Amino acid sequence: MELINSNTISDIATISEWVDTIEKALQLSSSSSFVMPKRMHIDCNQDTFLIMPCITEEYWATKLVSFCPDNKLKGKPSIYGTIILIDSRTGEPLAVLDGGIITAMRTAAVTATGIKYLSPVNSNSLGIIGTGVQGIYQALFACSVRPINEIWAFDQNKNNLEYFAGEFRLKHPEIRVNLTKDSGEVARNSEIVISATNSPRPVFENSKELFTGKTFVGIGSYKPDCREFPEWLFRQLDQVFVDTIDGKSESGDLITPLENGWISEGIIHSLGSLISGHTALSSNKTNLFKTVGSAIFDLVAAKLVYEKYLKKPH
Repeated sequence: MELINSNTISDIATISEWVDTIEKALQLSSSSSFVMPKRMHIDCNQDTFLIMPCITEEYWATKLVSFCPDNKLKGKPSIYGTIILIDSRTGEPLAVLDGGIITAMRTAAVTATGIKYLSPVNSNSLGIIGTGVQGIYQALFACSVRPINEIWAFDQNKNNLEYFAGEFRLKHPEIRVNLTKDSGEVARNSEIVISATNSPRPVFENSKELFTGKTFVGIGSYKPDCREFPEWLFRQLDQVFVDTIDGKSESGDLITPLENGWISEGIIHSLGSLISGHTALSSNKTNLFKTVGSAIFDLVAAKLVYEKYLKKPH
């Protein structure tokens, strides 16, 4: 059984390979070619633990995730993840993979795919709310699908903000990075805005002008009591796209707008249905892509890494 660490995973495939792999997985996610029970949430005080299994004809992958918000006070990451990959034909354990870096890269690839299909092709300004490790990958992957020349970023943690700027400039010194004092400045200056926080309440003020004609991606709210976007975004939408329809019962960014009548269930579509041509994109320039994650994405990501790892000389 192989042990595949974060350094190996981050270097093993190109950004375009990640995006291509996840785009296919988004189409696959509406098929019946895999078995995926609903993820198990285990809440212990303020900590959350997740178990996310998925099985195809080739592989069985299970991701174990822990979210412990007090870890930042201890100098540790708030989120840890581990993926176990098994041959589903024989039951043989094949690999244990660092789930944190796979989650960051496959989530960034999901976002990049959403941006590719929902935003104007000439969009050149990107906003990032929440500039932890996830925010860095989000920005890098977004820049691979749109001609971004300027980034506007905000984080309540100034150290995260400065680290983000430094790391991103190493990869793209030609792209200007603006560090801001609030989320409103980000939204006003960006055509595409990615929110990557675990906030229990909206991270933007409830102002119509902040949202009109822009493409928003929400990746942080994965529980019913978490919500990143206020009412006025939802009031302007003709469609809401999701990575998985299960998000309707998991994320406060879908549950609350539905319960309050800001949107109707009929306007929620899977991104896979748009990619495959079963759903047409409306002419409304205000768009939202909400991602809560899915074990099928972890499985195809682990498959990509594992199969490329086997081809490398050791």
